Amino acid sequence: MKHWTEYRGHRVDILGKTKKVDNTVYTFDIETTSYLILDGQIINARDYQSLTEDEQKKCIKQACMYIWQFSINDTVYYGRTWEEFKQFLDRLEDNDNHHKVIFIHNLAFEFQALWSVLRVKDVMSRKSRSLIRCELEDYNIELRCTMMLSNLKLAKLPEVYQLPVEKKVGDLDYSKLRTPITPLTEKEMGYCEFDCLVTYYYIKTELEIYKRVDKLPTTSTGKVRKQLQKLVLNNPTYVHKVSRQINTNPYVYNMLVDAFAGGYTHANYIYTDRILDNVDSYDETSAYPYVLVTYKFPSTEFRPCTVRRLEDMSPKFAYLMTVRIKNMKCKYLNNFISSSKCLNIKGYPDYDNGRIISADEILITVTDVDLRFILDTYEYESYEIEECYSSLYNYLPIEYVDFILDKYVLKTKLKNVEGKELEYSREKGAFNSLYGMTVTNTIRADVNFINFDEWVEIPLANKEIKDALFKSKKRGFLNFAWGVWCTAYARDNLLRRVLDLDEYVTYCDTDSCKVVPGYDKSVFEKYNKTVEDRIRAVSEERGIPFERFAPTDIKGNSHLLGVFECETGKGRDVTYDKFITQGAKKYAYEIDGEIHVTVSGVPKEGGAKCLKSLDDFRDDLIFDFEHTNKLTLAYNDRQIPVVITDYLGKKYEVTDKTGVCMLPTTYKLGKAEDYADLINSSTERAKFKL
Repeated sequence: MKHWTEYRGHRVDILGKTKKVDNTVYTFDIETTSYLILDGQIINARDYQSLTEDEQKKCIKQACMYIWQFSINDTVYYGRTWEEFKQFLDRLEDNDNHHKVIFIHNLAFEFQALWSVLRVKDVMSRKSRSLIRCELEDYNIELRCTMMLSNLKLAKLPEVYQLPVEKKVGDLDYSKLRTPITPLTEKEMGYCEFDCLVTYYYIKTELEIYKRVDKLPTTSTGKVRKQLQKLVLNNPTYVHKVSRQINTNPYVYNMLVDAFAGGYTHANYIYTDRILDNVDSYDETSAYPYVLVTYKFPSTEFRPCTVRRLEDMSPKFAYLMTVRIKNMKCKYLNNFISSSKCLNIKGYPDYDNGRIISADEILITVTDVDLRFILDTYEYESYEIEECYSSLYNYLPIEYVDFILDKYVLKTKLKNVEGKELEYSREKGAFNSLYGMTVTNTIRADVNFINFDEWVEIPLANKEIKDALFKSKKRGFLNFAWGVWCTAYARDNLLRRVLDLDEYVTYCDTDSCKVVPGYDKSVFEKYNKTVEDRIRAVSEERGIPFERFAPTDIKGNSHLLGVFECETGKGRDVTYDKFITQGAKKYAYEIDGEIHVTVSGVPKEGGAKCLKSLDDFRDDLIFDFEHTNKLTLAYNDRQIPVVITDYLGKKYEVTDKTGVCMLPTTYKLGKAEDYADLINSSTERAKFKL
């Protein structure tokens, strides 16, 4: 790395005729030290866990930047203070003042330190402290987040994109207190340098496609959106077809938002906290793309209708409705309705880890797909459709279906092909973003960074929603309703299999189902046959070759969309030798004596190190920092000046006004009280003795 004072200018790469941009790749990164102030004393943040609960509450959490790195293409400069960084930017602007884009991996982190040093504007964020981009007030500079673009951690980029560098993991000991005057070793400086270079080489790969830095999408989903936009926006037939589907009624729009639900993730309480032998796991091949290319979706604006009973609904129409259901109780061991999706719940409901077992009354907004499933799975006294809107069912536009199938074919053909690793990674990422693109709600509350120090979420008024819907309708190429029905269909496909296997199902997550010995394999075989039959029917009806739904890989094996496949390893009869779950997003399993852990928020590799056996995967298990290196972030917008003594004994007055304090944290395995009570008191569970 070169010291910033060595910068004497560089040759810029100016593109564009009317809107000119500097196409040089600039990257930026900082390293910080986290520390605590307790009763006037400075404490290393890595000692946070040793403090008492009262001390943790009392301590002030702060951070200080001690080195910044800035790359101009593959040349990296560094400095030690914010004042030096401002001087460097001045030199950069003096060299050339055309619009520049600076790429930062995890912009939210750097932004928290930057905004009190440099004035910012035009902040774009999905939620508070989750930045996508922003601009600097006093410079012709835009900052963009490459984590949002790649959807990958920095350490994963070299592997996925076959970069000629890699992040130096472990070369910088974060437990040491450092300041801008703390000497850094050659090894430590190399760590800092490579953080910038990894980002630079990643952007270079993206520029092979997008050519200009200002033309890069801002998010991973945006990559696919751009590809589809390029394909269809100049097609007036497509645009007209989609735009006439989009509602401009804010009330209907809000109903669609209420009706939207993600994948079904749930553990069967019968088996929770029990070690199970010989568990099989079935995964559905591309569940969301499958329904997008084979099912029918709302294809016209939703209009009010007078339908009040399920049996009165026409199969030609999609229905969006608010339903009141009285005195209901689930007929199965697995429970389905999420309490968080209900608009109202009356009486004294019984819950199964957030899912409704029984209730006196619920009010919920659903699709016709959801209502059919609810009425099939719950006993009830009565139900009333209080309001209902309908839209004509039809297949998605052929251009969009072709786009999805093209991605699937290409991804399949590129997998495991030597020399095509980068291309495969791109196509896999694009294919996996297809569903996310359909449910990206572009009409959302504004998240504003105001007064240079405050995050405020401002809900949209009906007029603002209506204006946004009209704008979307003008150049519509996606319909939010597609995403609502896509998840509804996919849930139904999974949950119907759960109904068939009920007492044998131990765990589900979106497109996977884990089952205990004794289950009927024909359930999956029969369903797979219906998938093939549906695809053949759609293939014939729409004139799409069947082979596009079932492309072959390099070994000549075909991969049919939408089928369930048992995840058994090489030469293995079962998926898992042993399996245990403690609830949604919390399970562990053993294969050939090796333990694997999946717990939301806990690193997989480090989490597994916390267990000696599956018997340890119980309530009160601590996933400690020593094994997981799990950190929690404490944002401070009002830091106070303080003198820090670094690990070498050098004193320095830190004046950083804002920062992110990274605190070591632990995760304690446990259950909600009502879920624990259900498990301990259930007579049904008692019948299933292992």
